[in-house]
Amino acid sequence: MIQSSTKKTLALAVALALICSGWVGSSPAQPPPTSQRAAASSLISPETKIDYAPLQLALSRQQFQQANEITHRLLLAAADRSPQGWFRGEDIDKLPCWDLKTIDTLWKTASKGRFGFSVQYDIFVKTGNRPGRLMAPEAYDKFGEAVGWRQNNQWTIFKQNLNYTLQAPVGHLPNPRDEYQINGGRLEYTGLMSRLQACKIVSGTTPTPSSGPLPQPLL
Repeated sequence: MIQSSTKKTLALAVALALICSGWVGSSPAQPPPTSQRAAASSLISPETKIDYAPLQLALSRQQFQQANEITHRLLLAAADRSPQGWFRGEDIDKLPCWDLKTIDTLWKTASKGRFGFSVQYDIFVKTGNRPGRLMAPEAYDKFGEAVGWRQNNQWTIFKQNLNYTLQAPVGHLPNPRDEYQINGGRLEYTGLMSRLQACKIVSGTTPTPSSGPLPQPLL
């Protein structure tokens, strides 16, 4: 009887230990639902294989400063310019359309239409600028003033001085230009707006400026 009782006690102790360790009564880890896997894969570029989920996460949390920096890094990666850390004109012309459209869509969705490249495009052309064409500097200055990148006749050189809230002017973000561009990155942004047209992310129509004559192209 004593031996039988001892065996039962030992068996009970082993069973309790297994339950506590998770080996008994626990189900194997289940893969994430199909919808979650599909959502994750839908943010991976079919061309560059870049994952845009980190940008979506930062934007969903309204961490706009972090999202702005992520956007800059993702654009460099999409253009295969991460080691250099800056763009040439030909790099912008080769930005994959899928990647560019995804960035634009994520920004517009998170900001309810306030931010995004296509939002900036409308303001860009309405202030007298032309995608792919360097207009007079005054036209780009007007664009900078409209989106809040230029104040008191000066361009905001340091990105930390931008407004990373939903109270910022429409089109204020993203601002992926490099630091220290005193002219506001006019050449690069003119090329980016042209790329939006080529990728059919925007209609390509040219709205009439709200006031004043059209600036003349710089030859």
